[in-house]
Amino acid sequence: MIRGKPVRWPDYECAACQDTGWIPAPGEERKVMRCECAKRAILEARIRTILADWKEYQDARLETFVPRNVRQQNALHAIRANPTGSYFLKGFYQQGKTRLLVAQYRWMAEAGKRCILLSAQELMEDLRKAEAPAEQGKEPYQSPVLRMIDAAVEAHLFIDDIEKAPARSDFRAEALFGLLDRIKRRQLGLTVTSNLPLVSDEEEDLRQKLTDQVASRIDQICRLIDL
Repeated sequence: MIRGKPVRWPDYECAACQDTGWIPAPGEERKVMRCECAKRAILEARIRTILADWKEYQDARLETFVPRNVRQQNALHAIRANPTGSYFLKGFYQQGKTRLLVAQYRWMAEAGKRCILLSAQELMEDLRKAEAPAEQGKEPYQSPVLRMIDAAVEAHLFIDDIEKAPARSDFRAEALFGLLDRIKRRQLGLTVTSNLPLVSDEEEDLRQKLTDQVASRIDQICRLIDL
């Protein structure tokens, strides 16, 4: 009270840092550390940047996904029960595969897990650049995918439409098998979508498209969810 009048303090969204983004570092005099609210804002901005190329799925969340049929309902139940699990989401067009993929990615990213979301074409471009010799006067390209897989104790790679990985001689099969083999050996996470089954006697499958070895690694790592 000042002269009988109540003091009105400013309304802060974050009482811990009073919206400055910084709080005193415990045990460190005159030092500060980033507040949790600032960390959250940075994380959300990073997710928005990544999903800028996935405009149709920017609102995809496990919490708000509305299944349209029994298969989608079963798929959603399985992923919600284990949102850090590895999945092979197989189904025809417009069955919700990519929306579930992005929703799982968002859940993991918001939980602070190391994860990368790419289309199959983006992934192959990344692997090709990592394989190519450095241009004269430039540093060698450092693949964020390979760096994450080789260095992270826990990490998860998301690949959309893996059957659309563009081919160039034997590079596609060799690069994909090498990548998936590293993920399996290091026991990291993997979620992929595809319009093709892993194995089929009646239609084209991923064995034919990407080789037996690639299909086998996906089968060993991922739980099949048929949409």
